[in-house]
Amino acid sequence: MALSTAMLAAFVLVIKGTSGNSITQTEGTVFVPEGKSLHVECTYEKTGSQELFWYIQYPNQALQLLVRQHGTPDDEEERKRRRGFSAESVKENKSFHLTKYSSEVSDSAVYYCAMRDTMRGNARGAVQK
Repeated sequence: MALSTAMLAAFVLVIKGTSGNSITQTEGTVFVPEGKSLHVECTYEKTGSQELFWYIQYPNQALQLLVRQHGTPDDEEERKRRRGFSAESVKENKSFHLTKYSSEVSDSAVYYCAMRDTMRGNARGAVQK
């Protein structure tokens, strides 16, 4: 069996929010032989409470959620969406690296690490009198 190469593209994505939050991920294109481990790094600076995500984008397609920080791998829907990918948030080094232990040619895509503020609103809301 010939060893084919899966080209996995990961581009730098740096997003800075008004609160000083930012994301930085692996720069450039990553080449991984099929069947070998894929590792795309993501580090972050954050203040407050945020949730981290990995998205995948196949050529000529929209972004698709791949992994979310607080997703439960035991959940069937979550397991299907992940397709063998995993990511763990490590607070000590502020990382959320994406890993797949056995890559496939179909993993050729662009990967995006993202963060969102989990605050959903102000504790002091408008009161009608």
